[in-house]
Amino acid sequence: MEGTEGTDNTDHTDDLAGNNWKDHASGKEVGSAQEETEHEEEKSERILRLPLARVKHIMKIDPDVHFASQEAVFLITKSTELFIESLAKEAYTYTTQGKRRTLQKKDVDNAIESADCLAFLEGVLDT
Repeated sequence: MEGTEGTDNTDHTDDLAGNNWKDHASGKEVGSAQEETEHEEEKSERILRLPLARVKHIMKIDPDVHFASQEAVFLITKSTELFIESLAKEAYTYTTQGKRRTLQKKDVDNAIESADCLAFLEGVLDT
């Protein structure tokens, strides 16, 4: 093991985050690109989260619901998040077709009209 010291060009001293290493040969940080990707994914996950307490409150507004378990609230919340994500992605295809970057009501209307699985939403946005 004595002769192996100094053969690795990577400085394994941790930075403030404790994860990035610097390769002395290239001068580039090792591991930072993966962390940035993970950070972006985590950030997008936070954007899509609905508050569980609010969903539970909305569920309890229904007079037929007397008790909602934490698991049921979680599943309803996750299902709602996935539904909203799916609708937004479908609507965004119409936004890009119109060479725009901002999603508009007409894009959501077009998505609802084009997808058979969203037929139950027809006319909802007319009010």
